[in-house]
Amino acid sequence: MELDRIHFYVTDANRTKDLLIRQLGLKSLGEQINEQTIEYLVGNTHLLFVISAPLNSASPVAEYLQRHPSGVKDISFRVANLDQIARRVNQLGIEIVETSAVGVKLPWLKIRGWGDVDHTISQSPSVVAQSTIDRADRIIGIDHLVLNVGVGELTPATIWYQDLFDFRVQQTFDIQTQKSGLTSKALVSSCGRIRFNINEPSSGNSQIQDFIDRNHGAGIQHIALQTNDIFPTIERMRQQQLAFLEIDPTYYSQLQIRARTAQNSALTATEWHQLENLQILADWSESNSEAVLLQIFTQPIFESPTFFFEIIERRNRAKGFGQGNFQALFEAIEQNLAA
Repeated sequence: MELDRIHFYVTDANRTKDLLIRQLGLKSLGEQINEQTIEYLVGNTHLLFVISAPLNSASPVAEYLQRHPSGVKDISFRVANLDQIARRVNQLGIEIVETSAVGVKLPWLKIRGWGDVDHTISQSPSVVAQSTIDRADRIIGIDHLVLNVGVGELTPATIWYQDLFDFRVQQTFDIQTQKSGLTSKALVSSCGRIRFNINEPSSGNSQIQDFIDRNHGAGIQHIALQTNDIFPTIERMRQQQLAFLEIDPTYYSQLQIRARTAQNSALTATEWHQLENLQILADWSESNSEAVLLQIFTQPIFESPTFFFEIIERRNRAKGFGQGNFQALFEAIEQNLAA
């Protein structure tokens, strides 16, 4: 099982396309226009984003945007056996939104996921023109996706994805700040290629609840983009005026103490300086301080402070999702929402 494409429904397709190309370093892969909707393809040989915006009120995108702010509408998957998934869909009573015609060469199935997020499932990969291949791509894939759900929905949502896709729970987190609380389950596909996290608010004033309120229901909070070298990648993105969440300076003094205690030598002296200068977060396990997770989070990219990107590097095969950074991340999100 693999991710195929991520489909955004947005109010301004040109602005979103410009951000993905100019600030994230992706490429324009084509466009389609009909009487109702304009659609751009953006990505590289490692990932594909589809950006759709309405041209008039008859567009299905316009109907979606009447209920929600700009965000992720569809997460598409490729599977080895579409018939098997179709049988599970029927057994579980999952709503089928659309399906390909019988007998077509490239069959697919679109179902209603959690909330208003759809999932298109096929056995065939999306087509990306060979002329777009660039071995110097900074972004080399999608590391994980995060779904926010309402109070009481974490367990049923987790079971839903387990029953349909055979996802399994890899980690569970309970995070509390002075203002907020959440519970999170990190799911992973049986093949290990897809990481899918689900968050639920654990307090009435939780930032996850704030997302639910602003998004008018469950939805994708962020997508983590994978890179092999985060320092030049973030330096370039900052030069292109991509805005990131600001981190409290005390985070880095505490991190240095922790690193000395763990005798962590995974980062050079120059990289430690870049870490603070670029405001990148770092985390590692007590059992393996050389396997370092490096991550940074953009500010929300749409008109509502709901969806954002994460840029992540897993050095020396680091696992997990930066549990040691959750506190700093959620305090930064709360600060951004209060601004």
